[in-house]
Amino acid sequence: MTAGPASPRTVATAGSAAAPGQALAAGAQAAANPSDPHCKASPFQPHEDLNGQTIKAIQAKGSVTVGVDLNDYHWGFLGPDGQPAGFDVDIARAIAQSLPGNPRINWVGLDDDQRIPHLNATGDQHVDFVVHTMTINCDRRTKVAMSTVYFEAGQRVLIPSSQAHTGESGPDAMKGKRVCTATNSTASDLLTADSKLPQGSQKYRAALPLVTADSELDCLVKLQLGQADAILTDDAIAYGLAAQDPQTAVVGDQLTDEPYGIATALGEGDLASWINQALETYRTNGSWQTSYNKWIKPYVPGQAEIPPPPAQYTN
Repeated sequence: MTAGPASPRTVATAGSAAAPGQALAAGAQAAANPSDPHCKASPFQPHEDLNGQTIKAIQAKGSVTVGVDLNDYHWGFLGPDGQPAGFDVDIARAIAQSLPGNPRINWVGLDDDQRIPHLNATGDQHVDFVVHTMTINCDRRTKVAMSTVYFEAGQRVLIPSSQAHTGESGPDAMKGKRVCTATNSTASDLLTADSKLPQGSQKYRAALPLVTADSELDCLVKLQLGQADAILTDDAIAYGLAAQDPQTAVVGDQLTDEPYGIATALGEGDLASWINQALETYRTNGSWQTSYNKWIKPYVPGQAEIPPPPAQYTN
């Protein structure tokens, strides 16, 4: 990761608690808790604080800057009208529209390795929150404030259909192959020597040499050009890639647990709590299910209708 964040891509504008030390402590406690090894539980209780410092600042400027992926089919991409669309974008828009004053939404396209730097940046580089297929884990909870889980995914392997074999496992499909992952993604962590994932993940590292790219879509291009032999990414993303290229196939079982959360900067506990409250409403009013049925369900073979994951809190 570079010393400073790379420039984000601002693509469209549409109308529309806890202190840093507490967040760090919550992450450390969850890491030591065998019942919550991924630190899924959020330390930010759902609450709408109109007097919160971050909330008041957003209201005063009349806009909220949201980081999303714009290269992830059915999660975050540019629709035919040139506006961001997808499952993550639906959630981000609902959160933004719940904020006081109906702030204007400034959409910013970010690659995986730009998410945390831009949350923790200042001035024009800063984004208020990120909704970007971002896995919650204990390490990330020490760097940014993260919401409750809004989607459960898992790592899977994408390869050319011509190379797929019935019953082949993900590790076997990667063995000896040039595997592409997005830079600074949990998939990249899974295949590198300095992985911070739980013990036992070493069995997946037989896939080296590793090929990296700015995004999973760039990995798909490398696969099509013969510069990579396989892609390791979240199955939620892999099925979107397969929908864009029917000559590819998702193989093997899930290799990991990838619970997605929404991130804000440490010290912005009022915004993190507001987001958790907005997610509570989004889960219960049918919006989550409607968006899931539109964007996710049609692209996952044999996928039954599933409910949103329940919220977990540390207190």
